Amino acid sequence: MILNLKTGRPPKRADESVDNVGVSFRIDPRLKNLLLDIADGYDITMTELLLVLALKESGLESLDDYTVS
Repeated sequence: MILNLKTGRPPKRADESVDNVGVSFRIDPRLKNLLLDIADGYDITMTELLLVLALKESGLESLDDYTVS
């Protein structure tokens, strides 16, 4: 499987003054099902799973530790 990750217009940064923003992107249906299965195994939502994965990858304890550079 070949991935073309840098196609289309560049992503727009989120406005951090609002409580929540929507994110929409297309992924392989098998990846979605895999993420749902992993989240279900931990009894968390997919959003919570993605948060945990992002925090772990960035070495942060919480989003409060994140600062825009």
